[in-house]
Amino acid sequence: MTTDPSPLRGSTPASSPASDVYVLSFPKCGRTWLRVLMAKAISLHWGLPMELCRDLRLEEFSAVDPRIPTITFWHDDRVGWRTPAQLSTDKEPYRGSRVVFLTRDLRDTTVSYYFQRSLRPDNPYAGPLGEFIGEAEGSLRTCVEFWNIWQARQDVPRAFLLTSYERLASDTAGELGRIMDFCGLPDVGPRALAEAVAFASFPSMRAMELSDAFDSERLRPGKPGEPESFKTRRGIIGGFRDYLTRSQTDGIDELIRTALVPEWHALAFAADGLHGEPPGAAQS
Repeated sequence: MTTDPSPLRGSTPASSPASDVYVLSFPKCGRTWLRVLMAKAISLHWGLPMELCRDLRLEEFSAVDPRIPTITFWHDDRVGWRTPAQLSTDKEPYRGSRVVFLTRDLRDTTVSYYFQRSLRPDNPYAGPLGEFIGEAEGSLRTCVEFWNIWQARQDVPRAFLLTSYERLASDTAGELGRIMDFCGLPDVGPRALAEAVAFASFPSMRAMELSDAFDSERLRPGKPGEPESFKTRRGIIGGFRDYLTRSQTDGIDELIRTALVPEWHALAFAADGLHGEPPGAAQS
């Protein structure tokens, strides 16, 4: 696989014990939200304390109860720090595992990742949003190529499940149940799913981030007092419209149409007609 330009950022499946399940995505597609949803549902269904899930690592549950499959969340191939040309097309390390691939509207993803890169403490990006969109490393083109690779390699893992932030937002309990069943966690009842959804609602996640409830960098603002630096930043589907000019949006749309495999265009434009409140937001 490609040598990671930032080797301290994490390991690869080939260099660590294989997990039963990998949950993969480009940064800012809702992985932390899904991680909290699944952790709470597992905790409730198996009667295990959330405190076992240190740093929101779901592998800690399987270490205590072997009935629970090992589930690893990560940004495959450290995609947020690579150019398209640096991405590995070798997915053989996943052959014996199940893969959940989480997507999000690419315009929302790009804007959200810009704020993470520019406002969170890990190697901050210094330029404006318009400049970031065209960056070679870890921006829109990288995400498009990452999706292209996985669309072509989805038959390599033992099983592959495609889901999205928007699908989770529209039916959180139903989609959470579908994902957990795929992961080998069947029969989680509607009550546990509903409690997990309430626990991981946007207001609840924001409150947990403010209080550092998990004592984890995974759910902690990059700059206290700066709303755009939160992991639970806004969560609004179609929120990119508040940040991108028409010209910038048209440029992104054109790149997606010409560079992304047509089969996944609907995922890339998933916010069209769906923008609104963040998932779990209180309704008046």
